[in-house]
Amino acid sequence: MTGLLPALLLAVCFTGCRTVVETSAGTAIRHPADGAVMVYVPAGAFTMGLSEGDAGTVAKDLGQDGAASLWAWEAYPKRVLQLDGYFIDKYEVTVTQWQAYAAATGAATPNQTERHFDTPAAPLIPAATISWKQAQEYAAWAGKVLPSEAQWEKAARGPDGRLYPWGNTAPTPDRGHFGSREKVPDLYALVGSYPGGASPYGALDMLGNQYEWTSEWLAPYPGNPLAYKMDDYTPDMNGCLRGGSWYHGWVGFYAAKRFGLPPDETHFHVGMRTAWLPPRDYFESAAFRRDRAAAKKRERQLARIRQSLAE
Repeated sequence: MTGLLPALLLAVCFTGCRTVVETSAGTAIRHPADGAVMVYVPAGAFTMGLSEGDAGTVAKDLGQDGAASLWAWEAYPKRVLQLDGYFIDKYEVTVTQWQAYAAATGAATPNQTERHFDTPAAPLIPAATISWKQAQEYAAWAGKVLPSEAQWEKAARGPDGRLYPWGNTAPTPDRGHFGSREKVPDLYALVGSYPGGASPYGALDMLGNQYEWTSEWLAPYPGNPLAYKMDDYTPDMNGCLRGGSWYHGWVGFYAAKRFGLPPDETHFHVGMRTAWLPPRDYFESAAFRRDRAAAKKRERQLARIRQSLAE
């Protein structure tokens, strides 16, 4: 246990917190089911949503005429929530992970993902054209879940209410797969290509690569003064996605951005990442030590793949 203690801390429990001991923010593991590197988001409070002032700031940062151009009313109101601790995928689910899932289950694979099977870059290419049902089924197979909107947003923003994963400065080309205001990129990027866009917990590509499914329907937040604007497309019509995809461009590159699609609709700029609530005794277990070591090994493997692709 002596080698484990520096990485552990006592959790402050909210909403019936399940664990007494948890690891430090951003601790990485490799999940044993699907091989995903995951990072830890500790229990505690965070700021979710936007105020009208925040929305105006974001609109200015993104070169938009105003908050309405961002559909920012979907993110009102700004409020503080409490969450228990959880892990979230550091990267979006990749083609290699999806290929292993399809081989194990016989699940159908979208052409946009299958065309990359067994290619050298497959461990770094995000799965694409994933429907909400497919995302849910993948997560269930791996013993995980799609993140709730709150889990996704906390993983992107941290506890301090920042507007973007990296802080409160406007997006720049080193932060994500954004393209320019005049031209969107041609396709998704390799996961993890923009370390400068890391969230406070080390999650990457939270803005600007794929849209990512959450576990929830797109519906007005409680207390939203502009909820009526969402009447014609909510409730229970569209699953909620987060992440501001590269395809939709600069109207979506902020951490509170929400988007919706019917459950059976998807596109080549739609992917996923998963979340996992560890068992109560996980952080004091041999499994945790094993999974931490496996994460370090996997990161070295991915770094070598990335280097080989660049040569």
